[in-house]
Amino acid sequence: MTATTTEIGKTTRIRLMQVAEKLFAERGIDGVSIRDITNEADVSSASIHYHFGSKAELVAAILDWRAAEVGARRATWLDQIESNPGASLRQVLEAFVIPTAEMAADTEGGGQFHIGFLAAVLANPAHMPLMIAAFEPYTHRFEIALARVTPHLDPNVRELRLALAKDMVNRVIGQPDGPVHAWLEIRAPGADEELPERLIDFLTGAFSASSDNKP
Repeated sequence: MTATTTEIGKTTRIRLMQVAEKLFAERGIDGVSIRDITNEADVSSASIHYHFGSKAELVAAILDWRAAEVGARRATWLDQIESNPGASLRQVLEAFVIPTAEMAADTEGGGQFHIGFLAAVLANPAHMPLMIAAFEPYTHRFEIALARVTPHLDPNVRELRLALAKDMVNRVIGQPDGPVHAWLEIRAPGADEELPERLIDFLTGAFSASSDNKP
């Protein structure tokens, strides 16, 4: 195989992931067929099987590809937090929200479709193990940092709030035309400006609250 052929193969693989990510974000995982992807990418119908093997393996490849990108952004924040014994809860949550918001704003690299893609994966329980595996190294570091700044929380309560936070951030940031934005457009125009900061405010309150539910 020549270098040129190898480069063409890499280009086709990336093109397929970009197209699939966009379609999955728009229609959901089950709403997109392999033929939809290859037609949109203008490549042979056999390309998915050649480069990935199956639709599920394509989903896994997209997750791995983007996890590395988002993880690199998040690692910069986590490095600073881990080297700072006095890091605050808000700083930890900034490391959680801001890299996602930056990815969603990346129209040149197609990042705006990535968060919608994650929401589509979250809506499909069959693919959840793939998502957990792709993001596990970064999730583990974040869980350690979060535990350090929320010692008042029961571990199970902390994990529940983190799961809720992940879902909220992906859905709200990843769906600019979604229900939250539609509600605010009618009820409070402009309230979703500086959305990442407002989400961090909200989550800081959520993780600051006690896990003791007694009145």
